[in-house]
Amino acid sequence: MLFLHISDIHFKQVEVGQPDDPNLALRNDLIRDVKAMRERIGRPADGVLITGDIAFAGKAAEYDFAYQWLEDELCPAGGCAIDSVFVVPGNHDVDRSVETGPAFMAARKQLREIGAKDADSEIRKWLRDRISADVIFGPIENYNRFAAKFLCALRPYIETEAERQQAGVTSRPFASRDLPLDDGSKLRLWGFNTVLISNEDDREGRMLIDPAAAQIPVEDGVTHLVMCHHPLGWLKNRQAFEDRVNSVAKIHLFGHEHTRRVEEHKRYVRVRAGALQPDRDDADWKPGYNWIDVSVDTDGPKRFLKVRLWVRMHEVSQFQAIHDPDDREIWESRFDLPAWAPVATASTPTQLETVSMPEGPMTTDGASPVTVRSVTIKFFKLKEHEQRRVIANLELDREDDRNLKDYEVAINAVRRSQENGKLQLLNDLVDEMLAGQGGS
Repeated sequence: MLFLHISDIHFKQVEVGQPDDPNLALRNDLIRDVKAMRERIGRPADGVLITGDIAFAGKAAEYDFAYQWLEDELCPAGGCAIDSVFVVPGNHDVDRSVETGPAFMAARKQLREIGAKDADSEIRKWLRDRISADVIFGPIENYNRFAAKFLCALRPYIETEAERQQAGVTSRPFASRDLPLDDGSKLRLWGFNTVLISNEDDREGRMLIDPAAAQIPVEDGVTHLVMCHHPLGWLKNRQAFEDRVNSVAKIHLFGHEHTRRVEEHKRYVRVRAGALQPDRDDADWKPGYNWIDVSVDTDGPKRFLKVRLWVRMHEVSQFQAIHDPDDREIWESRFDLPAWAPVATASTPTQLETVSMPEGPMTTDGASPVTVRSVTIKFFKLKEHEQRRVIANLELDREDDRNLKDYEVAINAVRRSQENGKLQLLNDLVDEMLAGQGGS
C-alpha cells in the first residue's frame, strides 16, 4: 500500500480561492512534486493520510476548499480516488467561535484540571452523556461534516436503536479502516482524536485522547497503523496509549510538530508529516510531506513488514528529499511479523474488533469498484433534500434517524443499502441524478 501523508494544511478562509493566496505557488510546487514522485516510485498512491489541521479556524468554507483541492488536484496528482482519504482532526480544526459559551468554558476547565490518573474515567463519562458529548463535539462539527464524506466522522458512544440493530455500525469517537496488504493480510488504520478539548491554552502535556486508543486489539493477520494529530508528549493521559501503540502498532503517524520527521525504533517507526503549509512567521519555515510504502516480505515461513519512506521538504521553489542518517533517500524499516496464513472460515469478531468495518479495497485511477466508501462520496454530492428523497424511495430510512445529524443519516443509509443488497442500485441512482445536474 502506497500512501501520501500530509498534515497541517491550514487552509484560511480569507486566503483560499484568492489570486494572492500566499500558499498558491507552494501548493503548485507540491502537486508537481507529487506527480514527479509518482513517476519515480513507479505506481500511483493507494490513499491519502491526513494527520490533522486541514483548516485554519475550523470554518465550513475552509473545508469546502479542502475537499475540492483534494478531489481536483491532490488525489489526481497521486493517482488515487477521493474516497481513499483517511483523516483525523487537529487543533486548527476546532471552531473556537463555538467555544465561547459557559458550557464549553466549564467543560474545558473541568477536563483541563483533572489529573492524568483520573482523565480516562472522566472522558468515558463525557463520551456517553449526550449533553456533555455535544460540548466536546460541537466545536468540530464543521470538521465532522467534512470527514463524514470519507467515513471518518467522530461520534460519542451514543447510538439509536436502529444503529444498534444495524451490522457494522458503531458510534465511536475515532475512525478505523481495513485495507488489504499484498499477502492477503490486513493493514488496519486507526485515527484518534487529540482535540477533545482544545483552545488557546493548549500546551504540551495538557491534551487528551480517547481512552479507546489504548485498547487496540491484537488479531491474527492484522498490522496496525495509528494516526493522531498531537505527538505523545502533548497528551496528559498518554501512558496507556503510548505503551499499547509501542507494543502493537508498527507505524505511528503524527502532525502538529514540524521537525524531527522520522524516528526509527526496533519494533515500530514513528513519522511526522511536517507542515504542508506552516505559518510563514515560523522561524524554521520548511513545508513538507511524505510518501509511505507498506508491504509484507516473506522468507520461507517468516513474515516481515517493510516500510519505506520518502521524506520531502520544500526549498525555494521545489521539494527535495530529506535523507536518512546513512544518506539514503529512502528511509527503510523492517519488522518481524507473526506467522500467518489465510483461513477458510473467519472467526467471530469481538465487540471492539467490529469497529474496523472493511469497505473494500482502495481504488486507483482505473476502474473503480462500487463500495460503501465510493458511494458515500457521491451521495454527499447530492443536496440534502435529494438525499432524503433517495433514502425514502429505496426504503433506507428508520424512524429514529430523526435523532441523527443529516450526514449521519446519509452514512447510515449507504451502509443499509449494502446490508440490504441495494448498494449497486443506490450507486446507479446517484450517478443518474448527478449526470442530470452535469456533475459526477
